[in-house]
Amino acid sequence: MTQYRDLVQKRKVMIEAEEWGESISCHEYQKDVGYYITYNSGKVIKVEGKKKTIIKMPDSIEELIDNYLRSKV
Repeated sequence: MTQYRDLVQKRKVMIEAEEWGESISCHEYQKDVGYYITYNSGKVIKVEGKKKTIIKMPDSIEELIDNYLRSKV
């Protein structure tokens, strides 16, 4: 079963990176502009009352993994 060790390790890192990417990195409020939530994945959401609008889509999985690994150092 050792031939799958690298594959299992890569998948483990991918799952950890996806979980890390869904956590919030920043809340920002600007008067007359709005309230923004930024996630570790790079996704930015604007909140207006009960309406949420995606301003920036999340990074690709490769970028997400790179950012996750950099954050652990």
